[in-house]
Amino acid sequence: MKPVDHAAIRRDRINTLLPRILAEQKTDAWLTFTRENTQDPILKIFGLDHIVARGAFLFARRGATFRKLAIAASYDVDPIIKTGLFDEVIPYRQEGVKPHLRQAIDAIDPKTIAVNMSRDVTIADGLTAGLRGYLEETLGERTKSFVPAERIIVSMLARKLPAEIEALEIAVKTSQQILAAALTPAKVRPGVTTERSLADIMAAHAKELRCGVAFESVVVGPQRGHSEPTDRVIAHGDIIRIDWGATYEGYCADIQRMAYVAKPGETAAPAWLTRLFDATLKANRAAVAALKPGNRGVDVDTAARRSLVADGFAEYPHGTGHAIGLKVHDVGPLLGPDWRERYGDQVFFAIEPDQVFAVEPLIYVKPDALDYELNTSLEEDVVVGPDGARYIGTPQTELILIR
Repeated sequence: MKPVDHAAIRRDRINTLLPRILAEQKTDAWLTFTRENTQDPILKIFGLDHIVARGAFLFARRGATFRKLAIAASYDVDPIIKTGLFDEVIPYRQEGVKPHLRQAIDAIDPKTIAVNMSRDVTIADGLTAGLRGYLEETLGERTKSFVPAERIIVSMLARKLPAEIEALEIAVKTSQQILAAALTPAKVRPGVTTERSLADIMAAHAKELRCGVAFESVVVGPQRGHSEPTDRVIAHGDIIRIDWGATYEGYCADIQRMAYVAKPGETAAPAWLTRLFDATLKANRAAVAALKPGNRGVDVDTAARRSLVADGFAEYPHGTGHAIGLKVHDVGPLLGPDWRERYGDQVFFAIEPDQVFAVEPLIYVKPDALDYELNTSLEEDVVVGPDGARYIGTPQTELILIR
């Protein structure tokens, strides 16, 4: 496994993807304007951890020309230059950023300027009210051409470059390998193994494979959402649900697996549990089939919900999936329902090639055989291609039986 060159990925994203996205979205310029203490989260995408005084980062297209300009206080310019992302880095002293930014914008003369303001996309909402006021002082009437940069940022960060997809595939396949080894009689010993000890086994295995752990959730008994493993002892007849992901070079997998711990004498899982798993699998397949360029996140979500409802189950109380990358919940279109006050407009963003998603439609139900509510647990990671999505690695196709 080779290391990932994150600096090269940043350069490729800015030099290759960004100008194409600006053209696709008919936007002339994208401006990030920030300072310390209320630092714009997008700054890390430029390979910068910190800036003190006001700084402007401007990317603009004019005909066939793509301009990359930074304007910063004289003591802030060195790390900006070292990123290698900018054609020009202009330092300012007592005159401040204002005259340089005004001159740069006038030279470009953009009809539209995208700025980092968004109702729903957190990473695209870094422009503070105070800095917006400063831009109005600086640019005057030109601020009427401001548009939200959220779709530019989502498209730029959600489309993964080949090296990123390769790293994600390593993380996902490693996660699958670790989960497959964990959900076996050798690792799950009824009456002895706890949720916590099973999670520790998986973490140790990840370390052996030179990977980290993005997050860990091991649940037996009642469903409890995103929850850390406990000291509950796993028993015969338990249903194990694991939501877990390894990391490789910072890239995160997000996989769920479901297993049944057989009671003495049992040779198969109960029929009602198999039916739950099969319906969950069918919904997962329906979602992935809808995950193709041109569709929206809400279209993928609708396909999964229709599948479960057709099989007689209630809709689940969350989205169907999300982008993965350097975060488990990465930037990208949200595979979710039209619940505006929860998910906003992100569910209407278009699916694009080279985006990578975790897909997780689930069933929440209180079976007659149990005295608590259960959730099923199946989540797969997929890469979107020109014609549709493909599973990474080997997806789960049947309920795991531990006996």
